[in-house]
Amino acid sequence: MMNQEVEEYVRRCKVITGWSCESGMGVNTFMTAAAIESAKRGIRTALVELDLFHASTAVTLGMSHKTRNLESWLGKAAGAEKYREIKDYLLNSNIWSQEMSNERSDISDAVSDLPQELYLFTPSQHMDRFEAASLRLKADMPYHIIKELDELGFQAVFIDLPSEILMPGTSTSMKLADEVLVFTDGQVSHNLYTLKELKRMEKDVDSERIKLILNRAPQMLAGVVEGMLDRKVWLTIPDDPSIIQRSLDLIPGGGEDYNNVVKKFCDQVGLIKRKKASSLDSSMEGSQNESRSGGFFNFLRRGRK
Repeated sequence: MMNQEVEEYVRRCKVITGWSCESGMGVNTFMTAAAIESAKRGIRTALVELDLFHASTAVTLGMSHKTRNLESWLGKAAGAEKYREIKDYLLNSNIWSQEMSNERSDISDAVSDLPQELYLFTPSQHMDRFEAASLRLKADMPYHIIKELDELGFQAVFIDLPSEILMPGTSTSMKLADEVLVFTDGQVSHNLYTLKELKRMEKDVDSERIKLILNRAPQMLAGVVEGMLDRKVWLTIPDDPSIIQRSLDLIPGGGEDYNNVVKKFCDQVGLIKRKKASSLDSSMEGSQNESRSGGFFNFLRRGRK
């Protein structure tokens, strides 16, 4: 049985998780758009997708690899005494162009438009739900994923979480996150279930880190949603029908209004444009010297309160 040591260390990267009570509520679309915007600002950004049963990032971006993916790493972890390093399972547009463009020349232009500072650690297009059912995401895996990404010099880590909040890894990710984004579309049934899960979250997560996001609903519903969930709407994302059409051309994000909200979000969480980071290869050889105060294990142990 895997017995992973959880050590205390100083973390530098910002971790942002996205969750909704059901799939199809725009979490992945927004997290992907925000991660791309972060990378465009010169911030080394990782987009992690832990929802094995509703994986969509690799499809949405067209950037998929047969071995550089989450399921390959999980498969190697099964029965192993120690988790493998994830650096060999990360994928960006440069790696994809070198290793996969000959097989998918039809989408090379779309993938090459993605910023090289964006790296994926997600399920691939090749994984089906039968394979997903055979894979096990353990509760301590998010800790090791975040820790290694931090050591590799990543400055922002976006994690798309499964809707099933009791799944291993979901609660751990939320405890470790700087920002816990909770999406709702305003529907009564979704609000009631979200309220139930918010109460569960608040037992482990500082309430100030939980951000309520209203998506695919008119602004006029914000007051109603706030009343039902007893929490202020932190951000409203405009409904954008063009997202569907854009997705057919592998163009992430939405129209001007939608993308302006994405930019506003990045500003609000402190993802400000930076000088170009050093290459990922060089950062693999050693950690950065800059640090943020506080022990990482303490965040996990006491829920970052």
